[in-house]
Amino acid sequence: MRGLWKNTLSLLALVIVIAITLVAVRSFHKPGQLDVISAQAMDMSAMRPPTGAAPVSLASVRRGSLDDTVTYTGSVLPFNEQEISPRITGALVSLPVYPGDRVRAGQLVAQLDSAELSAKTQQAIQAANGARINAQVAHLTHHLHHRAAVAQATAQYSAAAQGVSDAQAEAQAGADAIADAQAGVQSAQASAEYWKTEIAREKQLADAGAVSRQEYQSEQAQAQAAFAALTQSQAKVNQAKAMARAAQAKVLVAKRQVDAAQASEDMAQADLVVAEAQAAQAQAGASQTQAAVREAAVVQGYTRITAPFSGVVTSRPVAPGTLVQPGTVILKVADIGRVRVQANIAASDLTGIHVGTAVEIAMQNGGDPIPANVSSVFPSANTSTRTAVIEAVVANPARQLQPGAFVTMRITKRTGAAELLVPASSIVSQGGQSYVWIAKGAGASKKTEYECAICHMYYSAEQAAKYHYIDPMDGGKLTPIQSSNTPTSNGGATAHKVIVQIGASDGVSSEVTSDELTSTDKVIDHGMAGLTEGARMVVTEWAENGPKSLPDAASANAGLTVYRCEKCGMTYSEADAKKNNFIDPMDGGKLTPVKGSAQ
Repeated sequence: MRGLWKNTLSLLALVIVIAITLVAVRSFHKPGQLDVISAQAMDMSAMRPPTGAAPVSLASVRRGSLDDTVTYTGSVLPFNEQEISPRITGALVSLPVYPGDRVRAGQLVAQLDSAELSAKTQQAIQAANGARINAQVAHLTHHLHHRAAVAQATAQYSAAAQGVSDAQAEAQAGADAIADAQAGVQSAQASAEYWKTEIAREKQLADAGAVSRQEYQSEQAQAQAAFAALTQSQAKVNQAKAMARAAQAKVLVAKRQVDAAQASEDMAQADLVVAEAQAAQAQAGASQTQAAVREAAVVQGYTRITAPFSGVVTSRPVAPGTLVQPGTVILKVADIGRVRVQANIAASDLTGIHVGTAVEIAMQNGGDPIPANVSSVFPSANTSTRTAVIEAVVANPARQLQPGAFVTMRITKRTGAAELLVPASSIVSQGGQSYVWIAKGAGASKKTEYECAICHMYYSAEQAAKYHYIDPMDGGKLTPIQSSNTPTSNGGATAHKVIVQIGASDGVSSEVTSDELTSTDKVIDHGMAGLTEGARMVVTEWAENGPKSLPDAASANAGLTVYRCEKCGMTYSEADAKKNNFIDPMDGGKLTPVKGSAQ
């Protein structure tokens, strides 16, 4: 009960205090004066913008370009990897390297048993020596014996041919002698015929005594001499014919000797051809045995197995003592001084990716990204996954990229031409349309505008120059005036919506295109909610949870026409003054226009 009485007395005391306070306020309240609560509610210096002005932050529109990038997971492959196998069958007697060992190109990494191959090589060498000697003998036989026989047969043929010529000349001489002897016979015959007739006539004359016996005997001696000459001439003819027959016989003998010499020469030539073939065969045999020697040496060299290139041993699947055959993998060596980093890229992202495209490779265990370039774009895509492989060859001197590891590949698809860039946070998308708010209003940065002398329309300097400083609508002269379009941190800035087309974006900035937007404009990047076309704004800095601070009412209204209550001194915007018919809604005081100031 004591506690209840205590609470009742406390409540009664509070009511009495409130009543006394109300009486005092009413006693000292001046006409048109606001009470404390109302005054706080209307105080324009409180942390709220002036009536009708929205707090915003601005960002500059700039001209630049963005890299259009895509990110994929890639895998690391050795630049070159090879399985090392023997070329011949043999026992593996030495395998001095292990996985992780670095090897140089040409370094001995395995040795096969070479005893059997060494014996075969020696046999091949001996056979080659014998074949070489046979070839030399065949060559000497060919050059010394058979060529001498051919030369001798040729000489005999030449001598026999000359004998034929001599015998034919002798036969011709015998024929000429027969002709001469026959001519002598004819002459002797004529003389003998003459004297035969003459002796018969002389005998008749002698018998008749017409001539002397001496003259007859003389005539008879001459006739006998003529008969003897005829006999002698006939004997010469017979002798010439005998000589001619002997010469013809010599010709026949000489021709037989020529035929024999020709046959001997042909036989010698045939023997020479055979000898040449034998020499060539012997030389071929020698060459074949030399090839066998070289082959045996090569095969013996196969017992020494060397590294095909410099790299690292990655596998050693067999041990020394194993009988290995061609195709048996004894080692795997990989070149990781350079590596190939590959990624499967969606076909839709291949546009703009080509040889030389920039890539950043990041390892999963951290570290600085490794810059590289695309070295190959595989020419076909996987029909099931709709992806294609790209590859970048990367220097790996520190071996930080291990084959088989996964990495992140950030690929720069393209570097665009300079575009207008705005903060990504300034873009508003609604109803399938994208736009930004830009700030327009009075400020310190002045721009020259042009006013039509007839209709008082305003044009930018660019438009005035385009129309040759004549209004295209009514022909009025365009004259320069000073205007401002750059907002300052007061309530004179107004919002204007600009439709834009969005291009590439990196999440911070976005490329946009618009006929209205220029690189000198300011866009609203915070405080866009609830903005309407022409709405007044207060420019301020923006924090994570909202504006850092707001200006007081006077500075917010600087440069604007505002309305002040004649009774209480409160200020109102022009819109609020019109709304209340230029009467203060609190105390009925008249609202008169004044220029906003810092007062």
